[in-house]
Amino acid sequence: MRRILLGGLLAILWSGVACAGEDTQLEASILRVKPAVVLISSEVGAEVAISCGIGPIHQVRPDPLYETGSGFILHPDGFIATNGHVVERFFEMNEQRLAKEFLEKAAVDACGPALAMVPEGARKERLRAIVDDPANRGKVRLAKKLLVHLSTGKIYGAVVKAYSPAIKSEGITAGKSASEGGKPEAEQSGKDIAILKIAEHDLPTLRLAPTSGMLKLGEQIFVIGYPGVVLNHDFLSRKSQLEASVTVGRVSGFKIDVNDRKVIQTDAAITWGNSGGPAFNFQGDVIGVATFISTTLEGDQAVQGFNFLVPGDAVRDFCGMIGLTPTSDTRFMKEWEQGVAAYFRGEYQRSLRHLNTAEKIMPGFPDIQRLRAYVQMRVDKRPRFMQRGKTVGLGVGAVLVGVLVIVGVRRYATARANGGPAVVQRIGADEIRRRLETGTGVALVDARHGAAFDMSPVQAAGAVHFDIDHPDVEALRVHVKPDGEVVAYCT
Repeated sequence: MRRILLGGLLAILWSGVACAGEDTQLEASILRVKPAVVLISSEVGAEVAISCGIGPIHQVRPDPLYETGSGFILHPDGFIATNGHVVERFFEMNEQRLAKEFLEKAAVDACGPALAMVPEGARKERLRAIVDDPANRGKVRLAKKLLVHLSTGKIYGAVVKAYSPAIKSEGITAGKSASEGGKPEAEQSGKDIAILKIAEHDLPTLRLAPTSGMLKLGEQIFVIGYPGVVLNHDFLSRKSQLEASVTVGRVSGFKIDVNDRKVIQTDAAITWGNSGGPAFNFQGDVIGVATFISTTLEGDQAVQGFNFLVPGDAVRDFCGMIGLTPTSDTRFMKEWEQGVAAYFRGEYQRSLRHLNTAEKIMPGFPDIQRLRAYVQMRVDKRPRFMQRGKTVGLGVGAVLVGVLVIVGVRRYATARANGGPAVVQRIGADEIRRRLETGTGVALVDARHGAAFDMSPVQAAGAVHFDIDHPDVEALRVHVKPDGEVVAYCT
């Protein structure tokens, strides 16, 4: 009976460690890729000179048209992928239509107050006549910006290097591939992809998955981007505005769009502003790009759980058309990835060295700064390992919550060999202190959880810390003499 119960206990413990391991892998993947996700904004403004018929000419600057989307860095020299529809207003701007819209706004701003007492119908006719007056046409000067925002707070002007318009319900649409000057070079249609360029180097980058054909139904994925509902939330400070949001879901279908191209369906939450943001597999490789969502019949509300991605294969093919080879082999990514990996292995000194180097290459990423601060705290508090004695692998049995336990290793081994009961005792802190002071062969395992360890001013010298939030069974090794004892203490 004892052996059966022990086996069941170990199965339960290992199940918990496996779940924790999956969560750890997801957290590591998210950390690795977040710095390479960017916010993209486009702004079209105008300066209007307008005459109301009498009086002086009014110089008016109506509120600009502002849109945001998401994107991700493909190459350390500043090449960025996003959706075509994110930059559509900037790139395919219908200047005559936009000029009329700004002129109408300027007429209301400049001439409306003088017509406030005029009846509504006559007022609208007068404003329409002002807009149609040939003297006011051609007096609209448009100004447009396309900007890329890194989470460091740096903002870069961007140019469109390649462009294909959005998927449209009426079917295939003529599109363009563009040079830096915006001149058409080749016809494309409805891929909803754009490649931008900013003037920077040594940037963080993402890996494109080898092929989206390896995706499986139900496979877990996560999406990172800048949904407008978070970006412009009334209750959130602008200090964290450039922190990208993560949503997690699964591959829920493989579909064909109206242009007869493959799209990936997912139940991961996506909404306005996520467009152009990358979707990742569990390994942190880009498997797709958020492209369109499902909405109510009125089109003003998102219906979550039914969203779609352009496959990563389409991005790779589009890059090939302009001679761009995406790469993640960069100085920054080598240091950042090794820093993250070392952190999750519990190698805090090594992690700190890599994180410091990554910060020097491209400073200011909040994810690096947070991880560095946490790793530095662990380095400052982490006790040294005992240097003598034999190594005993405790496995997951060290995670004993809520007690102070001392295990007589020699007596336990003898009891198991003789078929007798195992010896597990509870002792108090005073008894542990006495044994340590008298030089008894005692090895310590500090299994305190979370803040109980991080915020404690007291650390036992020579203790091995086992963090259940980041379990590392291989690192859980203690040194103890053959006749020694192992103490596990926790909250």
